[in-house]
Amino acid sequence: MTNIRFDDEMARLQRALAQCHDMVVRRSVVMGALNLHSGERVLELGCGGGFYAYEAGQFVGSTGHVTAIDISADQINAARERCAELPWVECQIANATDLPQTSAELDAVYGVQVLEYVADLAKALREIQRVLCPGGRFINLATNWSSVVWHSENSELMRRVLDAWSAHAPYPNLPSILAAALRNAGLQPVRQRAVPILNMSYNDNCFSTWLAKMVARYVVDRGVTADEAKAWLAEFVTLEERGEYFFCCAPVLTEAVRI
Repeated sequence: MTNIRFDDEMARLQRALAQCHDMVVRRSVVMGALNLHSGERVLELGCGGGFYAYEAGQFVGSTGHVTAIDISADQINAARERCAELPWVECQIANATDLPQTSAELDAVYGVQVLEYVADLAKALREIQRVLCPGGRFINLATNWSSVVWHSENSELMRRVLDAWSAHAPYPNLPSILAAALRNAGLQPVRQRAVPILNMSYNDNCFSTWLAKMVARYVVDRGVTADEAKAWLAEFVTLEERGEYFFCCAPVLTEAVRI
């Protein structure tokens, strides 16, 4: 499904990432686009630690239902703990290419940084189309990873790190092909819009800090040595101390409906 190994350490980094300021803003954007109502039935693809599922559960209330799926047992356990006070939120291990719902069962499906990691994208989109009721809506947020700009005084090392990172997902620039793929699956794209992230500081409340730790962990032995990855991270601390840190990227929110 993905080239990333979702072990305990990766899950820890993802949970820390989910709690930083940039991700709080991102959740607000996604939830605003979903526009959930009381009593709706919703599916989250790749729920991670359950941060989105918890908010979705509050929107639909006890008369609704949220199913949150992930391929990682560690992530599902964390999501269940986070959503424990909302019994109408069900967290279970499942794959996006084989959804547990019956046909035309759901009012909405959403995924955040998930579909780019699914090897059989077409099958996943057909599954989403199958489980949505007519007029049901689909919200996806994914990053065009080629849009990442990180200031560095070692441009050669930065190039090798980002080149290695580009192999971490089957579809590293998913937003650029998603509209056509949605149409092929029987879903009608409504709009796409950028949800940019700009960090001018390297600290634990910024998206790029936690992303950098994930990237450094992934690229070792993929064209980058452990010492080089360590030096790559260390430069960000130096740049922060000098007031020269800079990062930006362009995630894209895609909205679609079942025809």
